[in-house]
Amino acid sequence: MLVSCKDTNLGVKVEGQSNISDFFETMKVRFEKCLDPTLSCTEKAINAHSVQNATSLGLIAEGNHVYELRMRVKNGSPECLFEKVGRNQASTFPGFCSRHDTEIFKPIDTKPLSLDDAEQLFLIAYRSVTRELHTVMEAAMRLQTTLERQIAEGLVPKDKPSPAMTEATAHMIKAWGVWKHRLECYDRPFAKSRFGDVLHSTFVIEGRKPVLASSSFFSVDDKAWGKRFAAVTLNVIPTSTTKAAVIVSYPKEQSGKARRYVAPIFLKNGDARLSALSHMLVDRAENFFVSPQHVEGWTAEKRKAIEEAFVGTVIRGEPATSSSDLMLF
Repeated sequence: MLVSCKDTNLGVKVEGQSNISDFFETMKVRFEKCLDPTLSCTEKAINAHSVQNATSLGLIAEGNHVYELRMRVKNGSPECLFEKVGRNQASTFPGFCSRHDTEIFKPIDTKPLSLDDAEQLFLIAYRSVTRELHTVMEAAMRLQTTLERQIAEGLVPKDKPSPAMTEATAHMIKAWGVWKHRLECYDRPFAKSRFGDVLHSTFVIEGRKPVLASSSFFSVDDKAWGKRFAAVTLNVIPTSTTKAAVIVSYPKEQSGKARRYVAPIFLKNGDARLSALSHMLVDRAENFFVSPQHVEGWTAEKRKAIEEAFVGTVIRGEPATSSSDLMLF
């Protein structure tokens, strides 16, 4: 099963409940443990940016706002819409305490990006992987909370299998798998400063105003939850008023699978390359942000096509159909 943070946007199925309030109650559950490399920190995590605020988001924001795709439940059904969000809130997640967030990411938060700096590229990927780890851990906790509430209310049996128990268990296994991936491919190399254990494929979008920033993680094979999987991080980082860096990162041992998966992007040029990148973002990513002026310049049909393709990948697991309407750049 291909893994991405889009799999856990909703993350809750409520059995025997016609009242949607139970869903919203569950979505209030927050996971706020510091996910330092050893998972031993007891400090509360802060809301830190997965996409740098002062630089990347600052280059695409207008009126201190950007657009992001957000899932909502309307009349009992999920929908996905582009919504404006304040730049200071965009891309934040409670993944590290203040001390660890400052110490770990100082090389990327205090220096300009260099695509030749192995440590910077490693840390950019590490932040994306940790955001996914937080997402799946929080989803697992929400589902476990829902299960416990349903058991307490007598809606599902305590000692017999049920769809709610199966889903909660599956998400716990998924969270374990993402943690295992970070441990083996990122935590251990980080502890020994082996930044070269993670490789990167990069290119620069030049000669146009940046309109999009992203930080995402997803698998590139079809392994079941709990199985060891190959995965990449995909970051789009505006670096100036005319440039944005695109960075795909992957463990060295998984480079073959990773490069084959992203080949549709790297074997093309110009608008064809940006179209392939857009398709991958809509199909597999979730944590990306777009300039307000750019979104507001789209036709209503184009905007709806992107929103519907996105919700189709989240809810129905349908790959996004290739279309010129999915062009994000």
